[in-house]
Formats: sequence, structure tokens, C-alpha cells
Amino acid sequence: MPTDRGVIDQQLQALGDSSRWWSQRELRDLPAVLQAGEQILALARGKVARLRWLRRPWLIVVTQKRLLCLRSGGRTSWRQLEARADEITDVSLRIGPFRGRVVVAAGGHTYRLLVPRTDAYKLQSALSSIGTGMDRRPSRFAPTRVVHRMIDHVMALPAAALGPEPSSIRPPPAPDTSAIDERFDSLERELNELREQVEFLEQLLRQRRPAATAVEQLPSI
Repeated sequence: MPTDRGVIDQQLQALGDSSRWWSQRELRDLPAVLQAGEQILALARGKVARLRWLRRPWLIVVTQKRLLCLRSGGRTSWRQLEARADEITDVSLRIGPFRGRVVVAAGGHTYRLLVPRTDAYKLQSALSSIGTGMDRRPSRFAPTRVVHRMIDHVMALPAAALGPEPSSIRPPPAPDTSAIDERFDSLERELNELREQVEFLEQLLRQRRPAATAVEQLPSI
């Protein structure tokens, strides 16, 4: 049964976001997508990158049950991506000068959510609170740990140094950063390729480590 629009409006008012969202086409489709009793925890509009391909803007919604990405395709149709709360295993936040990138691992997929910087903090906080399947990353071998740290340093600026503005101060309209975003996306693709190479080296180290141990245990003649 579709959720009543008045219920959604009350939830948006509680978040302080009611006035700026109803002009979005996807929000008018949201009542038909939300389940009964589903509570909106955070809302944003931005790009969703899966498997490295950026797409046009989506409405990104976090409820107590799932992550929902909605994109209207016409008068009576829409496309949606979703991940249940119990499928979310990792959430990370990377902050840029104008935008933030929330990276979500869920159900064997990776969702990269590119949204305005202030909205990125809200999404990261809400997703971390509902991620019942989140676990710690396994420890890495020492030879590759430094490389991972270098990659993370390049891809992430300190979140504390770039905290969201106080709610009482409205930030000025963001300038056109499409060229910068394209450059960031290109750098991220290159860094993702480097990350995959490092993971491949880790796998080789794991495979060679038992063999080396077996050689050390052979009795001397």
C-alpha cells in the first residue's frame, strides 16, 4: 500500500528539508515506493556510480530499513536501486572541496554516492546507524598496507577539517564544478585500478606464504 504523501511531508519537516524537495519528480514517486512504517532518516540528490559508471542524478533516500536510490523515467515509471540494512557491510566517507562521496558496500555491490558535501555527512551518519551487517576489514600484509594508506590519503581529505556548515548559515550557491568532477572521476578510476593491482598482489602473497612455510619446515639432509 502506498505511503501517504502527508506522512512523507511530516518526515521531511522533521528533517528540515520539506520545502526544497517537492519540486523533484522522484519525490512525487516516492510514496509508491516506500513501505508502510518506513521512516526517512536522510535525503539527498546526486549521482550514483556502480561498477565505475556515473549516471545522471538520482534521489537518494535512507530509511531505517534500506538504502533507496530512485530515478524517474517518465510520467508513470521509475527506476530504483536498493540495499537492505542487513546487507550493508561497510560505509566510508570521502570529502572534496564541494562534494562528498559516500561509498557503501552492500550485498556484494559497491555504491558510490556523489552528493553535496553537507548531504554526504547526513547520508554517512544514517547509513552507519542502520548497517546491521557492518564488520571490520581484515588486516593487510605489511608490504601492501603502506600502499593502501597512500591511496586512501589521495582519495580522502580529513573529514574533521571540512565539517558541515552550521545549520543557521546558508552556504552560497556552488559554482559549476563539472570539469573538476570529471577530473576527480578520472583520478578515482585510476586509483581503483591501482587498488585492484594491490589486492592482486595481496592474493599472491597469501598463496606464496604457505609454500614458503612448508619449505622452511623440510628436514635438513
